[in-house]
Amino acid sequence: MDFSSLIVGKEYDRPYLAELWGYEAYNAISRGVVTPKGEKFIILFVTKNKQEHLTQYEDHIEHDILFWEGEKGHGTDTRISSKQDIIHVFFREKHHTPFIYEGRAELLGYKISPERPSKFTFHLIDRSITQQSIVEEVRTSYQLTETEKEAIIKSRRGQGVFRTNSIRLWKTCSVTGFTKSNILIASHIKPWKFSANMERIDPFNSLLLVPSFDKLFDKGYISFENNGRILISDRIGNADLRRIGINSDLKLRQTPSEVQRYLDYHREYRFDIL
Repeated sequence: MDFSSLIVGKEYDRPYLAELWGYEAYNAISRGVVTPKGEKFIILFVTKNKQEHLTQYEDHIEHDILFWEGEKGHGTDTRISSKQDIIHVFFREKHHTPFIYEGRAELLGYKISPERPSKFTFHLIDRSITQQSIVEEVRTSYQLTETEKEAIIKSRRGQGVFRTNSIRLWKTCSVTGFTKSNILIASHIKPWKFSANMERIDPFNSLLLVPSFDKLFDKGYISFENNGRILISDRIGNADLRRIGINSDLKLRQTPSEVQRYLDYHREYRFDIL
């Protein structure tokens, strides 16, 4: 199979690809995951909005990250998680439309779930969007005032209005109650990169955390239920948890309703998967 003639961002349908790759009929590549015999790569055909009678996977792209649920039967979970194959992604918003070739994908993380489709996150290498390019997009937006632009850009580092309003909302560390605000980090619950502009400066999209908690939350090692109860990844050993003062009795000191939709996002797409 040859991918050299394919252009990232261009539309292709399965009949064309089947002919290009020497298949007699496109049914040979009609599945969502194609593993050509004797080849060291995997092809993902991802449809965001599927036909109603099919299993409704939660698959979508945010900037240069693909959030993808594996096959219901878990047939390729092990092979994909082994990182031994090059992965190529074709993506479309709706069924019965052409796919857009998104290029190569690098596995960032996964969570194997025996009783439901496993979750995978991929970096779309050939579609990569840097933080700086997003900043430039904000800078040149005609829909935002200069004050809004400055606030959004500063919020990328947990500074400015975002940090001020986060401190006003939480007052002390959202979990421990630690009071030294110059030590605390105003951390986005839904990452800055994936947030809409107004979400980037929304104080309810923030937790005010001591540095160790902030890093664990950012990397998906901990999260929180909507009632505030802490969730802890099995990827951290009990000894390490004791060393940094993490235990199952911890919880957020408050859980405003406006915060909960952001916590929903973090549990679904960040916790125990990155």
